[in-house]
Amino acid sequence: MERVDEQEVKQIKDFIEMLNYESTNGAVVLVEGKRDSNALKALGFSGKITVLNSHRGLSRVVDNLEHASKVILLLDMDSKGRYLTQRLLCMIANRKSVDLFYKRRLMEITRGRIRSIEELMAYRYSIAMSNPLADLSA
Repeated sequence: MERVDEQEVKQIKDFIEMLNYESTNGAVVLVEGKRDSNALKALGFSGKITVLNSHRGLSRVVDNLEHASKVILLLDMDSKGRYLTQRLLCMIANRKSVDLFYKRRLMEITRGRIRSIEELMAYRYSIAMSNPLADLSA
């Protein structure tokens, strides 16, 4: 990935802060895999994450989200991610609030360069450098 400018780093930090705020109000972030989860945590996300691939089937994922006030879908921007997003929207939308704002916002911030959530790891060092207390070992 090309060099990240300061404005983009600030927007990613704000993005993570907004996710943390949502989480404190009962929202659950749904990602595809463990590396996606690790990337969000490395950037400072401290809320509840549900990993799609850790469940056996979409219906189990939906059952696991029963207590969430809102589901924030942060699935990858590839064909598999788009397919899963559509399937989950059909399964969840009639029972829960489903939020796609953050997925769109991430595309705006990175101008489409980030195609999977795990690619956010590229921002880890830049964010840590802007926060001297950050833990780079995550």
